[in-house]
Amino acid sequence: MAKSSFRFPGGFTSLLTNPKKAASEESRHLYLDHVSSQFVPVDRLRELSTLPQLVDLNEWLATNTIGFFNHINQCYGVLSEFCSETQCTVMSAGAVHYSWQEERGRKTKLPAQRHIDLAMSLIEHLLADEQTFPTKFGNITGVSENHIKVDGSDFPATFQSQIKKIFKFLFQVLAHILHSHYREVVDVKLQDHFNSLTAHFIIFAMTFQLLEQKDLQPVEDFIAALTQECEGTSTPATA
Repeated sequence: MAKSSFRFPGGFTSLLTNPKKAASEESRHLYLDHVSSQFVPVDRLRELSTLPQLVDLNEWLATNTIGFFNHINQCYGVLSEFCSETQCTVMSAGAVHYSWQEERGRKTKLPAQRHIDLAMSLIEHLLADEQTFPTKFGNITGVSENHIKVDGSDFPATFQSQIKKIFKFLFQVLAHILHSHYREVVDVKLQDHFNSLTAHFIIFAMTFQLLEQKDLQPVEDFIAALTQECEGTSTPATA
């Protein structure tokens, strides 16, 4: 595939805590052998992530969040039979374990399947709530010189914090799949789509600062491999 000239500010590598260690052979994961599989060029993913002219920022965030949820939910649905409570006793991404926070603030470690089901149900509820996600066409009130006008009361003051919460949950699902179910991803020949989806999600999240760098720690190897791919320094994928 054609190499990409895409760069984050400071480069993809700026997202890494320790890029050399992250890309080291001894910590290499199965999914790294398939990062060079055909996926949407990173420049194209960056273009798809950039806020278009005449589009309201919140409308763009809402629309893309719905799209990412649908794609990630579909991917997990394909793999869910491999994510039973006996196979994945805790929600994790490698050495990183995630806790579910209950309404009263109590944190509990749950099997991955239960954690993901709760997260997806919560996200689905938020997306269906027009008070939180006022994305119906009728909410657009007109077009100004700089952006599509959306009634300011449509999006609540907490909207972007809700988006960040959703992205954190969706990222946990992607990271869990990368670390625990990538062999199944390859077995069902989903790796090309999944690689593109994961790269697009990370690029979009970083473009709009929806995830913190510490959140990305479980996928530093994946980002390092993408960095090599963008710079044309990666080795060919193994068969």
